[in-house]
Amino acid sequence: MRTHTSAESNARRRWTGVVGLAAAACIIATGLTLGASPGQAVDADLPTWDDVQKAKQDVNATDAKITEIEALLVQVAKEVETTKQASITAGNALAQAEDDLLAANERVEALETKASESAAEADAASREAASLVSQMYRSGGVDRNMELFLESDASTADQLLERLAVMSKASERNSKVADDATRARNNAETLGQQAESASAERERLQQEAAERKEIATVAAAAAVEKQTTQEEQQATLEAQLDALKDKTAKTVEGYEERVRQEAEEERQRQEAARKAAEEAARKAQENNNNNNGGGGGGGGTVKPPTGGGGWGYPLAWNNVNEEFGGARNHGGLDFDGAEWTPIYAVAAGRVSACYEFSNYGNAVDIQHADGSKTRYAHQPYGGIIVNCGQWVEKGQQIGHVGNTGWSTGPHLHFETWPNSWSRVDPRGFMAARGVYF
Repeated sequence: MRTHTSAESNARRRWTGVVGLAAAACIIATGLTLGASPGQAVDADLPTWDDVQKAKQDVNATDAKITEIEALLVQVAKEVETTKQASITAGNALAQAEDDLLAANERVEALETKASESAAEADAASREAASLVSQMYRSGGVDRNMELFLESDASTADQLLERLAVMSKASERNSKVADDATRARNNAETLGQQAESASAERERLQQEAAERKEIATVAAAAAVEKQTTQEEQQATLEAQLDALKDKTAKTVEGYEERVRQEAEEERQRQEAARKAAEEAARKAQENNNNNNGGGGGGGGTVKPPTGGGGWGYPLAWNNVNEEFGGARNHGGLDFDGAEWTPIYAVAAGRVSACYEFSNYGNAVDIQHADGSKTRYAHQPYGGIIVNCGQWVEKGQQIGHVGNTGWSTGPHLHFETWPNSWSRVDPRGFMAARGVYF
């Protein structure tokens, strides 16, 4: 069984508040870190290739320059980690805001249910009290008892006592019913007021979650840009260090070109590996489907991501590994898939999140025209192929199946949110839109 996103596991996290989050985003946006300014102070101190060339002409200078570059590499590595952690902190704060919002919505729904039950109880008690009064009236009431008293003899006295006893019991019953009705009505009113207060708190948390999402988006974008610069610095420093430590070379003329060539070769290798993995995933899906007779034996079904209607499927192969809910309150459906299997948008919408946050790992959120949201989590590093704010169409590829976050194997964690404060079972949500898993 996989280990993934759930309200239960989310509740275990406690992260920074809005002020701390804003500070984290500011750290990234301005380039400030603990003790140094990446992209500023480090850039100013970086040795040039001319410095390296001059240092190679003298053993003592070479040793000194090696020491200097090694120290700079340590500093850059710290800055890369600081930048990444600021982005992760922003994402985790967003996840915590979502958890708080989900919990607030549960409180609102529980209070509204209890208030409705108390109102129904009060109505039932009121109807019972009215019925008892009506029965007393039809039986003769006080006026008939007075007649019996005036006409009293042995037989009428017995009738009077019997009727008075019945009236006494009825009065006691009516009094209790009236008390119950009053209590229930007061409870309904109190619970209704509590529900209104909880609803206002939910609105506040909804706004806070929206603010944290915006901050996380800015932080993630800034982190990507800054990490790219920092990693380039790191690669240059490592190449310079390599050149200085190479005792057989007299110059460094070939090192810059070698670094460029190696970087390009590495990029091509990674691209080829990714494409090979995608193709292998597609073939594995097709073979699995054929072996299971198009979905027989629990093997799942190949679905066209761009099928009819406004909604489609997140994967070409939809084999559910874990359902929504359950003992650990799982927040979505898990679909089996080999790493780098393409993920598709189930409907048109705007990308509202496209970064790493909390136990979701690398995730994409898409906001749809009807106010709903879908989430595609656990994507690999470098696997997301859309940008925050980008408009995507139904069936457009947005990323790849991965194994980031709280996951023990490659799969897609898919969630459906009908609004910003509640998650629902994707089976029902998608079935209502003509898509069946």
